[in-house]
Amino acid sequence: MLFNAKALLFFFSYGYLAASAVNAAATGDNCQHPRLVDIKGIDTSNVTIWDCPATSCPDLDQNMLQAAMNDFAYTFYTEKNVKKAFAKYVASNYVQHNADIADGRAAAVEALTPLFSSKSTSFKIARVMVGPEYTTIHIKALNAGGSSYTVFDVYKTKGSCIIEHWDALQEMSSNTTSTHPYF
Repeated sequence: MLFNAKALLFFFSYGYLAASAVNAAATGDNCQHPRLVDIKGIDTSNVTIWDCPATSCPDLDQNMLQAAMNDFAYTFYTEKNVKKAFAKYVASNYVQHNADIADGRAAAVEALTPLFSSKSTSFKIARVMVGPEYTTIHIKALNAGGSSYTVFDVYKTKGSCIIEHWDALQEMSSNTTSTHPYF
């Protein structure tokens, strides 16, 4: 039996909406919007399916989104609980632009857990800047060798679901021309 793309997308979306509503009722989640589908066009080759955690929500007001991203930042950088932060907020198939880490939540957790588990590595959150599609977290990182870095992590989000990540870092120096470097 052949399905056209429009019927297939409708079926998938409707079936997921029903499953999402059941999941929301079971977990007490007030977010009953689809967490998986981001339709970019009717052609199925242009459909991206983000496998977001059930704890994320695609439709949050600015205050709720800020609170969710603050929670992610605190859990990830301050508590250094990579697994918990990623399980709660990161799509299993998220796109990773860091050249040293593969795509996906599992790959990121595997790569980051040793770094974050080190007692001699610490992170101090300077600011969490949240917009409708992107969150930027500015941190000070201190590594095991004693070097300090200013780091910008940029996350693309669908509500509180993190679907993509970029980062940039700069080693901090005490010899600067600027009177207000880094932070």
